[in-house]
Amino acid sequence: MAPAKIHLGATFIQLKSKATPMKKQFILGLIGGICGILIAVYVILSAMSSEQTLSGVQTALFSSLGLMGAAIANKETRFAGWMLVFAAVFITLSVPIAGSLNLLFLYMPAVIILGIAGVLCFLEPEEIREEEPE
Repeated sequence: MAPAKIHLGATFIQLKSKATPMKKQFILGLIGGICGILIAVYVILSAMSSEQTLSGVQTALFSSLGLMGAAIANKETRFAGWMLVFAAVFITLSVPIAGSLNLLFLYMPAVIILGIAGVLCFLEPEEIREEEPE
């Protein structure tokens, strides 16, 4: 996108947009987090026991951790990767609490998408930041 120029009398002001393109990690983390929250709401609303409700609440919390990881994936890539991987692992670990492995099939899309987003964060090369002189 070309920078916009504004003409004010004899002065030109050039506006530069610093829009960074969305990365794959952000998009996958966002999809995985939203998918996890939607599945968690479904599990909570259709729960037959308090253990299933607890599993749904934990999944919603860990999916929100995945959303936070996706939000910082453009700036802090490594830290976001850890957040996304931990979200995927802990969603998987919340399944045995419910006492039914059938929930694992419901949670699998969110777990796989969050895990892939986390791995992509680690595959991206580390950016070298140069400090600006004052």
